[in-house]
Amino acid sequence: MKGSLASYTFEHMEIASYKMLIAAAGEVGDSETQRACKENLREEVAMADWLESNLGAVTTEFLRRDERDSATAKR
Repeated sequence: MKGSLASYTFEHMEIASYKMLIAAAGEVGDSETQRACKENLREEVAMADWLESNLGAVTTEFLRRDERDSATAKR
């Protein structure tokens, strides 16, 4: 759970960082850096989308494992 939350948060920090770098590179006319950052941004957005799509399933699986572990520990 914590890992999923941290990953989701970190992806959004990276997205914001790339957007800032793209703007800065555009301001100074560095098209190569801008191009590379746009490519990386697409990858980060895809990962953030994947994580968002899977947060419910990860949470459900965590809770089910926790229930199974609790039931086993009581024996």
